[in-house]
Amino acid sequence: MNNYTKGASTMLIISGAIAIGAEPATTEIITEMAETISENYVFPLIGEEASAMLLQNLSDGDYDTLTGASLADQLQQDLQGLTHDLHFGVRAFPPNWQPPSSEEQDSMRSAPAAPFGFNSVERLAGNIGYIDLRGFTRASFIEDTLEATMRLIQGSDAVIFDLRRNGGGDPEAVQLISSYFFDPDESTHLNSLYSRPRNETTEYWTHARINTTLAMPDVPMYVLTSGRTFSAAEEFTYNMKNLDRATIIGETTGGGAHPVDSINFDDQYMVILPTARAISPITKTNWEGTGVFPDIETSSDDALEAAIMEVLESAYESGDESVQWALATMHAKTNPVPCSQKDLDAYAGDYGSRHTRNHEGGLEYRRDGVSQWAKLVCFARDRFVIDGFDGFFMEFTRDDSGAINGITGHYDGGRTDRSPRD
Repeated sequence: MNNYTKGASTMLIISGAIAIGAEPATTEIITEMAETISENYVFPLIGEEASAMLLQNLSDGDYDTLTGASLADQLQQDLQGLTHDLHFGVRAFPPNWQPPSSEEQDSMRSAPAAPFGFNSVERLAGNIGYIDLRGFTRASFIEDTLEATMRLIQGSDAVIFDLRRNGGGDPEAVQLISSYFFDPDESTHLNSLYSRPRNETTEYWTHARINTTLAMPDVPMYVLTSGRTFSAAEEFTYNMKNLDRATIIGETTGGGAHPVDSINFDDQYMVILPTARAISPITKTNWEGTGVFPDIETSSDDALEAAIMEVLESAYESGDESVQWALATMHAKTNPVPCSQKDLDAYAGDYGSRHTRNHEGGLEYRRDGVSQWAKLVCFARDRFVIDGFDGFFMEFTRDDSGAINGITGHYDGGRTDRSPRD
């Protein structure tokens, strides 16, 4: 985002556009807003239409009784209604607001406090690296945190980027993070941004200005989205989707592809003005107004579980039996198998040091030396996990006649043990 200001000394008045009923200062500000939008909005023709609309509304007296936040809200509503551009915004400064001093501006330009949007970095069951990223903070600020993140997820069999609460940020941060997930020896064109005020296009490519030893170009990637995923977060999603680098899971994103400039008008109002647009090297367009469509559509609340299930099932189908314990837990959590009373009665019994019982319509389990019973959840025929306990599942075994004759315990790591039925 580029920020610049315009004050009263650069006021532009369009002859014949002054409304009779509005306050003179308000009239001048709206007139200047209209001129600025016409000259700088990313699409010239739409910018002219938006400018003409504001001036017509001003002339019609639509803004005569509005001031402060109520005027800002109405202007934003009118501009978004015409352009359908959700990046468009108008804000009112508090009464007697003063621009920050040069010292305050220097302070604001300093790095914000960590963790720079990296809300959570974990290794989930099934050896899945998980990054909950809440914003794309300026690239120069996040380099060290990003490198530390990459160290934490090294060796993961898959990576999940959770962007469900990510409202955007710096396109150079998108570039930097993306660079870790492509071959550092071969630059990849991610996206381009065209700026109308500068009349130039900037290309964004992956680069080797990262710790290339931590690059993960071949690790499967999954991106979680919601309707709140917006702007730079959508760019990351759109790039990865179109470059066939990631599977997108969740909801269609918000639909904002126009970077903005923030323009101050007479220290009373600020217009957040879309002045640029993204251009994908693959689609030659962007996600403005449509959002990015997921590859696997589900509610945002269910997206993480859906992604984990997708990772584990893909790994298991490819022959990786080490994920079956995590897969069992996920199946029990997302799609438990109901058991009839007949089934529950058949499972109940004593198996050496293991004991099961049919209690209040469900199966429970305990071992010798443990006083409390634990709930069992069925995830497949004869297979159960202990509710709230990961890394283990039990399988009821049967003889040739189909009668249950024992329990086999399966442990994360491959160990098994068997307990015959008494």
